[in-house]
Parts: sequence; structure tokens; C-alpha cells
Amino acid sequence: MPQATDPLLPADFDQSASMHRLSQQAVAWKKRSRKIARLRLLFPALIIGLVVVMVVWIIVQSIINSMNVYNATGDDIRMTNPLYMDRNDNGNRFELRGLEAVRKGRNSSTVLLTAPRLEIRSENNRPSYLEAASGVYDDQKRTFQINKDVRLRSGGGFTLKTQAASVDLQRSVVIGNAPVEGEWASGRVTGQSFRVEDNGNRVIFKGKGNLQVAGTLSGQTAD
Repeated sequence: MPQATDPLLPADFDQSASMHRLSQQAVAWKKRSRKIARLRLLFPALIIGLVVVMVVWIIVQSIINSMNVYNATGDDIRMTNPLYMDRNDNGNRFELRGLEAVRKGRNSSTVLLTAPRLEIRSENNRPSYLEAASGVYDDQKRTFQINKDVRLRSGGGFTLKTQAASVDLQRSVVIGNAPVEGEWASGRVTGQSFRVEDNGNRVIFKGKGNLQVAGTLSGQTAD
């Protein structure tokens, strides 16, 4: 005896499967729509961000270049945190640092330094330090010219303050022709020029015209 079958079952099954597929397609379409909407917002934001960064970078570079007192050209070589190390004729080691260095031309022997700091070391003495606002180092002549707010701290235990000085790195000699003020633990001395030799073991003060060397040493005032 043949069994009876429900002729509506295949139609309902197909309709259910079709609804399920439509539901999945609707969910996928909504996900793609949301993703496209986010991308439409993200891409313009990225473009605007890149434009802002480029504008800020151009402004910062313009400010930095305007603050450059050396007016460097395309042939100049610029360095940050430079370090020069060498020894002089007496075997003393010196180190020259700075915030920035500009070599004026690729074949030039002179280097302009911002906020330089010179350290001179010898085997028998404590190191001496020389600081200033700016300086010019000549690596062929082995000389160093410094200007503005010059401060020398010697391993011999004294400090000199002046506005300009010249350093002969070959012999570790510091010469200054500007008014100078020196301080020791035992007193102070003022003069119109000075000379420091032997890594600070010998200091000579000089006067000009009516301006003589004066100071106080060991509690006694002397001219």
C-alpha cells in the first residue's frame, strides 16, 4: 500500500531556505554598508590629518631656519650634538661638544658651534672645562674661538668669566683680550686680559692703560 506524502513540504522547505539566505545577505549588506560608511569618513580624516601634519612641519622648519644665526647654505653641513676628540702636542686629550655644528662648506676647515663645551684632560691634573654661547673651531689650525658668556673652570680650582677668548689646542693655552674676572677659594682678581697655560697651572692677568689688575687674595686687597 503506497504511503501518502505531503506535497507542501518541499515548497515550505525551499521558502525557509530562501528566507534564510535573504536574511544572511541582508546582514552582509548592512556590514558592508557600515564598513563603506566608516571608510568614507576615515579616508577624508586621514587626508586632512596628513595635510595638517605637512603644514605644521613646514611651519616648524621655517621657524627653525629663521632662528639659524649662521645663515647656512646648501653646501653647509649641519650636525646636532657634535663631538670632536683629539690630543695636543703634550699628549693632553680634549673633547669638544655642542648643541649644533655647521661646517661652512664641504671643504671648509672651520666649524661653527652653538653652546660649545670644551674639556681638556691631562695625566697630572683634573680636567678643565670651557663653555660659551658660540664658538668657531678650526680643525686644521687646531684653534677654537669662543664668544659671549665665556666661562673657564680649571682643574687647578679657579673660575674665569669673560666675553671672548681664543684657545690654542696644540698647547692647551687660553688667551683672552676682553675684561676678565677670576675667582679662587682664597679670593678674586679682575683684569683687562688674561692668559692660561699648562692646563690652568699658570694664569697671567694684565691691565690696559689706567686699568690695572686688582683683586683680593687670602683676605688682603692688592692692586
